[in-house]
Amino acid sequence: MRPCAPEGPPGRWSAVKRLRLSLLVAALVTTLAVGCTRDPGEVVRFMIWGSPDEIQVVQGYLIEFRKAHPEIAVQVEHAPSMGYSQKLSTLVRGGNVPDVLYVNEGDVPWLVQQRALLDLAPFAKRDAAEVQLDDLYPLAQSPFRKGEATYGVCKDFTTLVLYYNRDLFDAWDMPYPKAGWTWDDFRATAERLTRRDRGQWGFLLETWPEELYPWIWQPGATSAQDDPPRWLMGTPEQVDAAAEGLQFLADLIWHDDPARRVTPSPSMTRDQAGNALFLRGQAAMCTYGRWACMDFKNISAFDWDAVELPRHPRGGRGTTTFSVAYSVGAATALPEQSWTLVKFLTSRKAQEAVAHSGQAIPSRRSVAESDAFLRPRALLERGISIDSRPFVEQVAVGRLKPMFLTAPEAKFAFQTGIEPLWNGTRRDARALLLELQPRIEALVATDPALRRP
Repeated sequence: MRPCAPEGPPGRWSAVKRLRLSLLVAALVTTLAVGCTRDPGEVVRFMIWGSPDEIQVVQGYLIEFRKAHPEIAVQVEHAPSMGYSQKLSTLVRGGNVPDVLYVNEGDVPWLVQQRALLDLAPFAKRDAAEVQLDDLYPLAQSPFRKGEATYGVCKDFTTLVLYYNRDLFDAWDMPYPKAGWTWDDFRATAERLTRRDRGQWGFLLETWPEELYPWIWQPGATSAQDDPPRWLMGTPEQVDAAAEGLQFLADLIWHDDPARRVTPSPSMTRDQAGNALFLRGQAAMCTYGRWACMDFKNISAFDWDAVELPRHPRGGRGTTTFSVAYSVGAATALPEQSWTLVKFLTSRKAQEAVAHSGQAIPSRRSVAESDAFLRPRALLERGISIDSRPFVEQVAVGRLKPMFLTAPEAKFAFQTGIEPLWNGTRRDARALLLELQPRIEALVATDPALRRP
């Protein structure tokens, strides 16, 4: 499961994968809905996104749900990850929101504004002993709480970590990355592992905002604030620290000394899926969330592992946290049945299935800190043993992306505005942030929260 999928970078699926996914979805819908003799209005519509691997996991625990609750029929509706938010927007405008649905943290503000989600707080309070919301990681659940209301129960989440190719480190007699390593350690390591004559790079840089935020936060910058909404990276108080992180990354591509260029330029990776170089063994390190394990578990040419992100030389830490919830549509005609499904999907049993799939961090601390997550079957069955502790240990330094109503527009302006850093047409991150600040401030100024009395 890829928690950030609706807002993450574009991926490329082969025709075979798309066919496999469509067949799995068809099989899932057939298994769980066809043959039901109830009035179609009594069938709980459940909308998801996900890869073929996640579809299989969903199929497994929904079959278990039907065994426990034969009186409730479930019909699964799948939307592509990259088009999920757009489809959801269309359904909201048409008054056709599914009964239960995945909700990405970034979609919460506008869905709440549109009153599209049911407040689950009364249900959770009534069933507190069963639901045990206090077992959820507060950071992962927090995007779905607004005041006293609860607009979803976190299904799973992830932090960003650094993945590395063990075999490349061994080949060049390099020690593996370890907890506590700094930007300087990371840079020196990447330089030694870069062999451009062999098409081998020390690091694979992703430049979508959620991948960049940790490098901005660690020097001490705050990217934005939610209440009241403000974009901060280009303000006098924040620009130096924010620019330090972006400049560090830009120099990995365009350092004045070609020998210190350790990551390929976007022109070299434009026509490839984001993680293709790592999958082929041509990049020694990359940063992704837990979702990357779903691709990396298929690697047979080399061994790989994960470690916490490098820290700022002054000790600053930080990683982006991505969170997804099960929510219920506000207009559902089946609130009790929908809540029963949400309870089951966030129960310990279902959470253990999530953990063993290797797709994400279970939202329940009790499961995430157990062998179900630390030693997941999906990886062990393939002979893969990685250190899963960094994913959980970094929760303590995890931060959420900006989450006000105009944040998506601000984020897009930021992403496109700093593109010159990555293509090499601009080299000064600080100057670029200062130029962008008025433009992004103008976008944020239209946020409805700033017009409240």
